[in-house]
Amino acid sequence: MRYTIIQNKKTDNALAYALTKLPEKIQTSINDYVKSNIFNQINEIRLHSNSNISLIVDSKNITIDCFLNSNDINESIDLLCSGSVYAHFDTIKEGYISVGKGIRAGICGRANLENGKIKGIDNISSINIRLPKRYFHSADYLFEIMKNKNFKSSIILYSPPGIGKTTILREMIYKISSLEPPIRAAIIDSREELTPFMDSPFSNSDIFISYPKGLAIELATKSMTPEIIICDEISSEAEAESILKAVNSGVTFIATSHASSFSELTSKKILKSLITNNVFDYALGVNRRIGSSKYEFTLNKLKEY
Repeated sequence: MRYTIIQNKKTDNALAYALTKLPEKIQTSINDYVKSNIFNQINEIRLHSNSNISLIVDSKNITIDCFLNSNDINESIDLLCSGSVYAHFDTIKEGYISVGKGIRAGICGRANLENGKIKGIDNISSINIRLPKRYFHSADYLFEIMKNKNFKSSIILYSPPGIGKTTILREMIYKISSLEPPIRAAIIDSREELTPFMDSPFSNSDIFISYPKGLAIELATKSMTPEIIICDEISSEAEAESILKAVNSGVTFIATSHASSFSELTSKKILKSLITNNVFDYALGVNRRIGSSKYEFTLNKLKEY
């Protein structure tokens, strides 16, 4: 089944906040672009050493005539870390910096390895700053499915990276948090991307920020007695095992996974135990054409798979 929904966009202060965490020359260049293109929305700011600034604008690649060198990248890293790179050492090893207000800066460079594990990253050459935005009604279809099933059916969303799974998940949190009577929800926000707009109430949700995902799921299940747990990307078999234990305790789940098709999703090794044990009732495929203001959804029944 396919269902299409128009997104309503809301301008927020994510871009303004992100610019305060960047060198003045980058701020100026991006602000000049915004003044000339006020109807376009910036989704990502991409910075590369020895290259011009590039932006993802309404899902399209745009280049700004502002050349960056390694010093600009190093200054940007320092500002993104609020002057304390050491305080972000653990997440830098995992390839990102949590900037605040739901903004995550992905990074890459030269990895220092020890026994096959990353101990640090030097000579950072690329930064990708993803700007969270609220897309009202983007979670309406997902919410409709859950509501029709009394919020007792678990769902996994899948799509290639960058389509908008996290955006939908974020909006779903708002809808669940405002339910009356309330539902006990635990939000696993390991990378500080799911709950950035704290001006809205999360009165009935328990939020685990920056916890390792598997541990947060276990703690939520044992300590907070949630009816539903919401988490982003399932990225390891250990996380999948934590989800399996929680579901066996009677918890409903909404989660996501990178996959370009239903067949790719069901063939992923890390999801094998979850699919075999019928953890998820449905798999919801998410798609959006480049530059489009519509989401397309494909619903698959997993328990019949």
